[in-house]
Amino acid sequence: MTALDRYLAREILLPFLAGLVFLTQVLLATQILSQADVLFGSGVSAADVLRVVANMVPHLLGYVIPVAFLLGGVVGVGRLAEDRELVALSAAGISPVRLARTPLLLGLVVTAVALWVGLELEPFGLRSARIELNEIIKKNVSSDVHAGVFYEDIPDWTVYAGEVKGGHWRRVLISDRSDPSAPLLALAERGRLDPAEAGQAMRLVLENGELHRLPPGSDEYTLAAFRRAEFTIGLGNSISDRNRLVGSAFELQPAEIRELARGLAAKDPYQARRWSTFLYRRIAGPMAVLVFALLAVPIGASRRGGRAFGYGATLLTVVSYYALLRFGEGLAQQGVLPVWLGPNVANLAAAAAGLALLALMVRRGAGAVR
Repeated sequence: MTALDRYLAREILLPFLAGLVFLTQVLLATQILSQADVLFGSGVSAADVLRVVANMVPHLLGYVIPVAFLLGGVVGVGRLAEDRELVALSAAGISPVRLARTPLLLGLVVTAVALWVGLELEPFGLRSARIELNEIIKKNVSSDVHAGVFYEDIPDWTVYAGEVKGGHWRRVLISDRSDPSAPLLALAERGRLDPAEAGQAMRLVLENGELHRLPPGSDEYTLAAFRRAEFTIGLGNSISDRNRLVGSAFELQPAEIRELARGLAAKDPYQARRWSTFLYRRIAGPMAVLVFALLAVPIGASRRGGRAFGYGATLLTVVSYYALLRFGEGLAQQGVLPVWLGPNVANLAAAAAGLALLALMVRRGAGAVR
């Protein structure tokens, strides 16, 4: 790597890393706010929130890395253009194509990292974040039962405790209506809710009490005393409705997506094509770094309008790219384009635009950056 490459790489990497941190923080803030009712519940600790945030980062990086790289390239090259260093380089006979070499080399490295993050870390992180949010929701349920208040947020269950201290209840009343034909009433001296194993259930533990039940089709009332009783309470839709990560397709590993598509090929060709397209979409996203590397030099080198032009062109490029990505993905799902081509329509269009702008810079020479 020559001195020019190192110099240009430093000018690109600093704003790239700054943009990466800033945009990731913005997206994290929106995710936290969207789950504020869960993450800021009464049973949540700072460690719980940090674990969820850390597991969410790989998913957000899939969106942030390409945008931050384009921004870094535009800002880095734009700084050289503002100081007329690009004019001096052009006058010394250095072609704009030569300037594009450094962003492309950096882009190859960043693309490899983005593919690893998107295909390996992201599914693991999202799955872990979903499970962690499930456990947080269950902790909140345990902590949301207050003394003297009927708690009815658990489907088909009502919980009442005369006294609550440290998650333990005294003078407990439980109404179970999960079987409408034979509702159950439980009275106990003590009780508590414990998170069960990972999933959408909790364990209700009661001590020193009695069960009251009227069996279906019988006029005989049933009464049973107990020293200790445990019930598994399924939270089901209660968790699914509050956890926005439930059902995310980005949890799936590439091998799982391929297997899913193969299994649907005979029964439901449309769904099989949809999943195959989604797999190529997961690959096409990180590849945007390379095509953005081609666009960074011509956008950053244009000083027409100053920095505002560079930022505006970056925003327009990103919006246009993701609009084309969605458009191509839709065509592939409908069978108009091959599943590998649809998600890459945006990459091909951006690459063509980048090559055309570089060719224009070569033809205009030093005047291209004035």
